[in-house]
Amino acid sequence: MKAIIIAGGIGERLKPITNSIPKPMVEVNGKPILLHIINLLKKHGIKDFIIALCYLPNVITEFFGNGKKFGVSIAYTYEDPDSPLGTAGAISMARDLISDTFIVTYGDILRDLDVKKMIDFHNRKRAFATINIYERKSKDAKSMVVIDINKKVLKFTERPEQTKKQEYIWANGSFYIFEPEIFNFIPENKKSDFGAGIFPKITALKKVYAYPTTGYFVDIGNLEKLEYARKTY
Repeated sequence: MKAIIIAGGIGERLKPITNSIPKPMVEVNGKPILLHIINLLKKHGIKDFIIALCYLPNVITEFFGNGKKFGVSIAYTYEDPDSPLGTAGAISMARDLISDTFIVTYGDILRDLDVKKMIDFHNRKRAFATINIYERKSKDAKSMVVIDINKKVLKFTERPEQTKKQEYIWANGSFYIFEPEIFNFIPENKKSDFGAGIFPKITALKKVYAYPTTGYFVDIGNLEKLEYARKTY
């Protein structure tokens, strides 16, 4: 199984660190975030990677090369940094490299996830897509995922309205398993995002399931979260 890692982020809120390196290359405990992600997937048997690049791509390609020295295989896709394509658009450039069920995740998140169990869940459900979800305080959630008793996704909302009624909601964990037909829903060479455009659409049309987890999860989007990750990961 292949994994696409979206690793083109500039990391505006991590400047000045990201003035000279892309966000996935910021170090936590002596290793780039991106290497931690690759190691997690490798531990669960995933050794074939496509890294979707945009901002300062040479920093990543010079460090990882073809992946051989890390015990994996790595190919790359390249977006125009002047016209980034969004989270879904980024993977559209890899459509010719994908022929079977595959993983997508982002290059700025550290997590504790049993990838093998999530793959087994996806296969048992015969899902079109499976989204990892995690508990998030509702007042600042970037997304909200509503599921039924069988964990089928009923509704996916990006930027939900704040609410005081719920202690937490299920939010998008930015780790997905897709069937290759997902590319039929992603326009080529056009900006599109999973949260805002793709997930609400496929939830209404396809079998989309959620895989809930409550383990370690840090989206390293700013200096405060980076400091937290360096202390806890």
